[in-house]
Formats: sequence, C-alpha cells, structure tokens
Amino acid sequence: MEMAEESPATTTPMADPSCPPFPLLEEEGQHEHEQREEQELPHGGELELPTVDLEAPGEALEAACLRLGVFRLANHGVPAGLSARLFALARDLTGRTPFEDKQAQPGYFWGTPALSLRVRDVNWVEGYHVALGQPRPIAVGPSSSAPALGDLASEYGHHMARVARKLFDALAAALGLDAYQTASYLAEHDGTLRVYRYPPCPSSGHLGMEAHTDSSVLSIINQDLVGGLQVLHEGAWRDVAPASPGGGGDTLVVNLGDMAQAMSGDVYRSVRHRVAASRAKERLSLCYFAFPRDNAVISCYSSRYRPFTYGEFREQVQADIKATGSKVGLERFLRH
Repeated sequence: MEMAEESPATTTPMADPSCPPFPLLEEEGQHEHEQREEQELPHGGELELPTVDLEAPGEALEAACLRLGVFRLANHGVPAGLSARLFALARDLTGRTPFEDKQAQPGYFWGTPALSLRVRDVNWVEGYHVALGQPRPIAVGPSSSAPALGDLASEYGHHMARVARKLFDALAAALGLDAYQTASYLAEHDGTLRVYRYPPCPSSGHLGMEAHTDSSVLSIINQDLVGGLQVLHEGAWRDVAPASPGGGGDTLVVNLGDMAQAMSGDVYRSVRHRVAASRAKERLSLCYFAFPRDNAVISCYSSRYRPFTYGEFREQVQADIKATGSKVGLERFLRH
C-alpha cells in the first residue's frame, strides 16, 4: 500500500477524536470501467486456505503457491506475548490517541486517495509504517511509559525475518534458484512492518483497502478476530476467516507478491486481495513485507518478463501511481 496524501476538506462527522477526518463517501461515483467491474465481482463465500507447517513446508508449500498464492502458516514460532503487546500498543497508538497527536508522529498515514479517482475510493484505513532496517521509535505520547513502536517492531521484525527466510529458502529450492539468487532475492532484515487499523465505517459497501497485489516477495499478516480480508479466486471475492485470536494465535496468513510471481516465471501468482470496511468494529492487523535487494536482478529463463531490479520496479510503481492514480505492476516489464 502506498503512503497516503492528505484528503479533501469535506470530511465525515466523527465524534471519536482519534478518528482521522476521512472524506465523505459517495454512494455513486464515476469509476474507471475496469475498477467498477472489479468492485462488482460476485462474492463467493469463505475460502478455506491450505495450512503450511514452517517446520516442514515441503510439498504443502509448493501446492499452496501453485494453487492460490496465499496460505496459513503454522508453527511459525512468533511468541504470542510479543504479538499481543504489539497489538495492544497499536490499538493505543491508532484507536486511542487523538488524530492531531498521531498526525505529528513519524510513519503515520491515513486513507489512500488515488490521485485520479473520486472520493469514494479512499481507503478507510490508518496506521504506521516502520522500516525495519532503520526503525524510528514511535511513542504513544510524551507522558507514556509504554515502549516505542520501533522497539517492539524491531523485536517482531527479527521473527518475521526468520520466518520469511525459511519460507523463501524452501521456495528457492523448488524453483531451482542458484545461491546468488537465493541470497539476493530476499533482503528479509530490511523488510517493512505496517500497523493497520480499519476504523468503523459509517456506511456499508466501502473498502478498508482497495483491491491490489503486493509488490513484495512475501507478505506475512497477523490479524485480529475481526474479519474483512478477501482474496480474488475463480472470478469472485472470497472471505479469509481470521485465525489469530487476540493477535498472536496459532497461524499467520502469507501472501505471495509480485516479485515471487516474476521469479517463478508466472508459475506462482501474486494474489489479488482487498479489505472490506466494517460498520460495527475496528480491525487491526500487522503486516510484514519482505522485498529483494534493490540491485538484485530478477530474472527467470522461462519468464515473459525482461530482467529488472527491484529498485526499477519500485520506481515504476511510484511513477505510475503519480501519473494515473494506480499501480500497473508487472505488465510494465513484459518482454517486447
């Protein structure tokens, strides 16, 4: 998800001082044709995700990547207490802190109005972005004794890096990547952690986050009990049931991103997903994104994509969003 720009002046009347001044959501708007079609795809009910055991990923991991590009991860070894502390701090930082105080904190973002779209398309989300390679402490407030977000994020990030590396090494072996590719295609210690809060939305039928694919290799999601995550499967949006009681349950959810698709020559798919906004409850999630090294050349002998570095990909995504309001992604790197 790209960082937000400030939204228009017309905002929702929210009594909660912690709620960002989201723009009023329009019931009708003029979408681009493709986006309207995607929004109106049928709902296909709940999708049962396969479960992969991190201690023995083997064939289950390969099958999950070939079939869906998203799976649950068991035996990940992330301490439940650490996840619970990070969720509690995230809840205070986002849902229990006045908006003006949050806005002054480094790494805070809210909404993501795409530049070419109408107000209806604003994401109903706020949160914090933490670069794990160089975390900057983010405190709850000047008088608080709670630990900085950067401190907990750093500890959590070490576990995420371990999980991502173990998963990727198994994928690299299945794809036949060489030692250089296996090392450079995942810079796990320089990953990104985003803390997302989806506040209650005053009207139904809107999105907490628009449909998209991640630019990452792997995205690892730790979510609370409030549902909302949906993936596109066989032409319909399917619900992914939460499975992390209290934030720190038995399984995490792992998405494959664009880089995994490119590395595999489209054998694996970058899963398209979104988050539905809830009228009744706030939703919290912790999302870790693992990327390749910036200068790593992504290539696959059987791929329809030309070789490119992740740095080139990131710059192209940013340019496309600035020019058109949306990400184009891997299509920009097709061979001619």
